[in-house]
Amino acid sequence: MTSQTRPRSAGISPFSFFEWMIARRYLGATRSGKGVSLISIIAFAGIMLAVATLIIVMSVMQGFRAKLLEQMLGLNGHVFVQLYDDRDVMDDLIVEIGNIDGVLNAAPLIQAPAYITTPGGGEVALVRGMRRSDLLAIEDIANAENIKSGSLDAFGEGKNGGNKIAIGARLARALGAQAGDAVTLTTNGGSETAFGRIPVRSKTYLIGAVFEVDNSQYDSTIIFMPFEQANLFFKASGASAQIEVRVADPDSFAQYLPPIETIVGERPITDWTRIIGPYFEALKIERNVMRLILMLIVAVAALNIITGLVMLVKDKTGDIAILRTMGATQGAVMRIFFISGALIGVLGTFAGVTLGALFVTYIDSIEGFLSGVFGTDLFNAEIYFFQQIPAEMQIDEVITIAGWALFMSFASTIYPAWRAARLDPVDALRYE
Repeated sequence: MTSQTRPRSAGISPFSFFEWMIARRYLGATRSGKGVSLISIIAFAGIMLAVATLIIVMSVMQGFRAKLLEQMLGLNGHVFVQLYDDRDVMDDLIVEIGNIDGVLNAAPLIQAPAYITTPGGGEVALVRGMRRSDLLAIEDIANAENIKSGSLDAFGEGKNGGNKIAIGARLARALGAQAGDAVTLTTNGGSETAFGRIPVRSKTYLIGAVFEVDNSQYDSTIIFMPFEQANLFFKASGASAQIEVRVADPDSFAQYLPPIETIVGERPITDWTRIIGPYFEALKIERNVMRLILMLIVAVAALNIITGLVMLVKDKTGDIAILRTMGATQGAVMRIFFISGALIGVLGTFAGVTLGALFVTYIDSIEGFLSGVFGTDLFNAEIYFFQQIPAEMQIDEVITIAGWALFMSFASTIYPAWRAARLDPVDALRYE
């Protein structure tokens, strides 16, 4: 073949239409290599499922952390000042702390365990003694949709705060009680006798409201009691009062500590990170480890591209030799096979992101369907705290996952493409 009749493949610019056309055709089935197409499909499916799984798991773990943190910081304060026997100066301290810039609310709090009983049973609960105004300042409790029966209208009214309390919905179901029913609270910590521990105090209260905040731990353990009543009820058991401080930015609570310390002096101060911080650190470590494991799975899925391209190179040995004799450069051949492998990675990554986003969007419907199919509750609120699966997809996380999948896909194509480019056309045609 003369230079006048040889196609000008060598003069074609990199990643031209000619190279894309050949690469796309090589991904299809051939006369002698139908398995190549199957392996390409398997590699595509592997990348898609790995990317989708990584997005789903990271979104659920992020949603779980965000939801749990939101509820814990919503129902609990951010900084706590222990008062012990200094209740006579409590009101003055509350006013001074409340005047600090960035402090949303400073309120008295008495928190202690108690045993609650009804004719239907008994449970251990955590009583939080709060003023009516402070309780209504908690959005999850003040929201009318979260009050399942009764109301908070009479909470804190009457002599010494009255006798109306609010309990969680799961606790109410465990006791077989509802709004308007009488319950008996008993404190612990009494003295030991030959017949057992003598309770410090026992008193009957009326359930004024039953709330549900979509957290099984709170709904099954928390009781809200008027502060004045809690002060009297737990006084003999030694439960000390504290000041619960809520700030505008819980993540930057440290900036509020110096002015609070100046006001309260030597009194002990505790922040939310010391109470629930270790739990969230454990969640963070678990999330990082899970991300690493799933990224390795994405890498393994991307490595399937190597198998497909190696078989494709062997199947297309004759075609490669013909392309080289017609003037295609080693770079052109390498780019053709690089494009073939990269297409699998790009399409698999795009499909995985789409599948993961759809799954996260409709995760509750999918969970409900699968629970019905298998006849079991796949997301038990008793174990996972929430009634619905919390999922929060973060754009930066998705970009990182997609970038990693594309990087591994591109890296997996380099060696087979290089092997194809290094193929000697004379030797290849000799054995055709």
